Amino acid sequence: MSYDLMVFNHLKVPYELGPLRQWFRTHMEYDVLPDTPPAIFRAFLENLQKVFPSMNHCAEERWEYACEYEVHEDFVYLCFGYSVAEEAHDIVKRQSKIENLAFWDVSQTFDRAFPITLPADQWPMVLEAKWIKYGKHFVYSYEQIRKVLVQMKTIERSSVCLTDRYGNYIQAGGFNDAFIVEVRKYIDAVTYQHMRADLKQESLAADAFVSINDFRVRVPESQILTKKQVCSLFQEFTDGNPPEDWNFFWKRIEI
Repeated sequence: MSYDLMVFNHLKVPYELGPLRQWFRTHMEYDVLPDTPPAIFRAFLENLQKVFPSMNHCAEERWEYACEYEVHEDFVYLCFGYSVAEEAHDIVKRQSKIENLAFWDVSQTFDRAFPITLPADQWPMVLEAKWIKYGKHFVYSYEQIRKVLVQMKTIERSSVCLTDRYGNYIQAGGFNDAFIVEVRKYIDAVTYQHMRADLKQESLAADAFVSINDFRVRVPESQILTKKQVCSLFQEFTDGNPPEDWNFFWKRIEI
């Protein structure tokens, strides 16, 4: 068995799951494949094949990452080995968004609830905290997130993580009015940075401690934030628009 994905031109292909499946069966069987990749897929294929080489041009030591590509006029079908399924899922989804292509988790291994993603979709994010029922739930607005953040008043409620559909996340640790906030942001489909919020570009302040899940984390004082500041950072992550009084800097950290 393989792990199968598809990216497609959502302006020409139906993107509701039922019609898409019916359309796909017909075109997968009867399409005449183009001699060269259509222009809409060229950048996508060029970038993706750097990570997942075509089976026809794959060095032996990279065979685990080999992908079988079937390029049609309006879609590209991709087959991976299950050993790299999660990595393939995440990278293909991010690359499809970069290239303004729709994405379909055909195998529905990771996207059972929302298998199809369009470039402009604002899909729900996943909010995780150990005191939330089942440990996590989908959130659609900052107001839902804020209700959880204001509950961070004790050591038992001192860690929250919010992840979007493309693997970027923001997490806060601490309680009452002593928190640190970190983010992971993807620069491209493969490369990301880990950063921590800081109130100064150059931190010369003395170190202090923040308590997170029974651990004491030592950080510069300029990285210890109030709950109000934490809420501002989560709102910016959710909405993409920093408030007018934005005075944070993101300091790169190694994890």
